Amino acid sequence: GYGGPVNVDKTDLSGIDPTLDACCQREIESNRKQNSVEAALRRHDRIRLAERRRLNVAKNLSWGDGCRCCYDPNSDGGEYTALVELRATLKHNNDEQNEEQNEQNLGLEHLYDIDNKDRYSEKDSDNDSDSDDEFDYLLDEDLPDNEDEDGYGNESKNVLKLLQQERIEELQLAAMIHESAIQHGFGVHRQLHPQRVLHAAGLGMGGVRGPRAASIPPTAVIHLNEDSQLSATLDICLEELAQSTYKGTKFLRSNGRSTLLFNGELANEVLPRLKPDSSLPALIAVKDGAVIAVCENLRALGSTKDEKVEPEAVEEWLDRAGVLLREVPIAFEDYCRIRPEEDALVANMMREKARLAEISEVEIHQCGVPGCRKTFSHQHIGIKNEEQSGLILCQELVEGI
Repeated sequence: GYGGPVNVDKTDLSGIDPTLDACCQREIESNRKQNSVEAALRRHDRIRLAERRRLNVAKNLSWGDGCRCCYDPNSDGGEYTALVELRATLKHNNDEQNEEQNEQNLGLEHLYDIDNKDRYSEKDSDNDSDSDDEFDYLLDEDLPDNEDEDGYGNESKNVLKLLQQERIEELQLAAMIHESAIQHGFGVHRQLHPQRVLHAAGLGMGGVRGPRAASIPPTAVIHLNEDSQLSATLDICLEELAQSTYKGTKFLRSNGRSTLLFNGELANEVLPRLKPDSSLPALIAVKDGAVIAVCENLRALGSTKDEKVEPEAVEEWLDRAGVLLREVPIAFEDYCRIRPEEDALVANMMREKARLAEISEVEIHQCGVPGCRKTFSHQHIGIKNEEQSGLILCQELVEGI
């Protein structure tokens, strides 16, 4: 575990055949309790979790690393044209502001240096006769040893080292949890493929938590965007909300028209009011796999005429929907939805594939008959092709006779 108590699920002792002998019943109960303890230990095994994270994290995504249970390296990621142009404009404006600020700072530092030089020159002229020779005896004294006369110095030093090591491990664990949360989509705004974005937010799964807590995210925000300035400003706003404050919410975006068309049945079931031709762009608040609120055309979030959203209005709308979380409300061990048995199955398949690749192909005799895989030299009687005549005896022997 993590060096502390590990919660073990209560063992289910129901369903045991009452007609069994007492010794058999006790054996079944003991096996179930042992299975519960072993399952808890496997769930909190840090080495196993680190190994699973290493195997399941995809490295070639457009934004960096991401777990395969949440992202598809072949289809997710990217940005639309309006968002790319808005980023470039904001970066250019920030660079200009930084240059102006640096020039102002250099001017102030120059004036400050001139003022300080004048002050120090006057002070030095007044205090030329001052001397600190009377304090030289303090430099000649030896510093006391770290170890006390009673011998408790080394013990105190060891305690401090232990506390320092524990603090380092605590910070490393916190960093690993934070990194894993980002890799599973919490506290970041990502673009997903239109066929996957609704399911990634937990829609279409019945709204019921599965055996793994991460199968349906606690809260999610979906932006069905268009290639417009209005959608681009909303995406920038959602990115700032995710990175700065609300690290327990999943923020997702995808092309709105493609999403509604690719997921027609699901969209009609959970988003009946949204129409591809008249309702986009739209912002959707999802909680525990159910739609809580929908903002069509982003009317309540800003000005469609100026093609700009107000960050305060966006945050207030999402807060009223109850989908803004500052911390991830599920356990670190349940971030990944890939089950351990699936990992074992994939590992076995990879080993079998590697074993088959090592086996060299057997050389097949080319007899010209489709489907024949005999390895020795032979001929098919009655079948004439480029490789054989199809006769019982060779024509040369017959003519020689």
